[in-house]
Amino acid sequence: MKDADVGAGPFGMQLRRWRSARGLTQLALAQRASTTTRHVSFLETGRSRPRAQLVQRLAQALGLQPREHNALLEAAGLPARFPQRPLDDDQLMRYSSAIDSLLRRHEPLPAAVVNRYGAVLRANAAFERVTPGLVGLTPEELVDRNFGPGPWRDAIENWPEVATSWLTRQRHEADRTRDPRLHALVEQAAELIGPLPPGTVTDDGPMTCARVRIGDDVFELFALVARFDSAHDVTLSELRVELMYPGNEAAARWLGVDGERLSDAG
Repeated sequence: MKDADVGAGPFGMQLRRWRSARGLTQLALAQRASTTTRHVSFLETGRSRPRAQLVQRLAQALGLQPREHNALLEAAGLPARFPQRPLDDDQLMRYSSAIDSLLRRHEPLPAAVVNRYGAVLRANAAFERVTPGLVGLTPEELVDRNFGPGPWRDAIENWPEVATSWLTRQRHEADRTRDPRLHALVEQAAELIGPLPPGTVTDDGPMTCARVRIGDDVFELFALVARFDSAHDVTLSELRVELMYPGNEAAARWLGVDGERLSDAG
């Protein structure tokens, strides 16, 4: 523990660590949160206790997600601001219905609902056909399945690019949220992936497409991600709907879509 953290209390330590993680000085944070540098200093050292309104301004200034925003409030001894309801809760019914409609309308292309940790919460029939058995697995089980030795890893021709792309994206998310479970999942995946060739980068195209070999064909797939903007619920804020598309003609035929259908879907 740093000397500056001694006596600071849970809130002061969290505030200092978030400010440091965002690369902000006390002055810069104070300006963003419409307070004073002296007040920020007193909060970090535990000489002042914040009110809920100030914690909310600080959380917004730090770009915290609802889960981390709640944690900062709770560290200050204040009630959480954002609820965390299950997706089938009555309060989320309209959003849940919109998700189900999106999954159905994306057929015959695969689509799935994934949470912050990568767990597949829902999927359409096409997703189940392409990647059966993923719904209901824990994030840790999914990391083992996706990155450990096995048929899925062996089938991906551009494994270094796919693995590098995933690690880069997830490390960024773990650093942004400072979520210990995310960090643990990244480390689990990195250990399974092992050393990657130096200078491994994504494909030369606009984005990385997984190139999956099945028999004599190589199918290219890519994903478009949809999220809820400005969600005020922890569950909704962490959901993403992954809509998969074919990246080449072989994949389009495999998924049962032609060029005209694909244009309509996009």
